[in-house]
Amino acid sequence: MPSWFGFLQTEADLALTFIAMARDHLNPERSAGLLRNARTALSQIQRGLANPAFHGLSENEIAFLEQRCTEVESALRDENVVRGGQ
Repeated sequence: MPSWFGFLQTEADLALTFIAMARDHLNPERSAGLLRNARTALSQIQRGLANPAFHGLSENEIAFLEQRCTEVESALRDENVVRGGQ
């Protein structure tokens, strides 16, 4: 059975992939959709971190996911600046 940590780790990877794809996409509507997907993935991770004991997350897993959240948030902020606040 897959772990909740593995799911959240995949969400973080997806969020960063969506952001990278948005940077490279020429269609502004598609880029906006990709950034929405990244924000959705980030929200899922944050919900998992809101109750880590319920999801059986260890201290190391929590620290890892918190770091990935910071990376995603920073990338979203940077992308927002580049795209003019979409």
